[in-house]
Amino acid sequence: MATPERDTVYNQDGNRTVYTRESNGTGWFVGIIVALALLAIGYLIFSANSGPATTVDVNGAPAVESPVTDPAPMTEAPAPAVEPAPMTEAPAVDAAPAAPAETPAAPAAPAETPAAPAAPGA
Repeated sequence: MATPERDTVYNQDGNRTVYTRESNGTGWFVGIIVALALLAIGYLIFSANSGPATTVDVNGAPAVESPVTDPAPMTEAPAPAVEPAPMTEAPAVDAAPAAPAETPAAPAAPAETPAAPAAPGA
């Protein structure tokens, strides 16, 4: 813009509109409007196929083109019955063999009567 002190051709125009600098609040207002518009566009795009069908069925009955008939017989043979394998117990495997348990001592057998000493000279 021309400076009146330095510009000899400058004429002050009273009809000219003087624009003032925009305040910081104007930017916030425009930003919020843009954000809301983007949210609305995103909602319209991504919610299009998420709901149930909204068509109205006037008569309430499904359209039937032919009467109900029995289905064709099954052509595939049924699967044979499968019998489970007999259960067998797997041998137990210890990571480290355990120390053998102490067996209780057997009760002492009654002492037999000692044999008679042999006769001398026999």
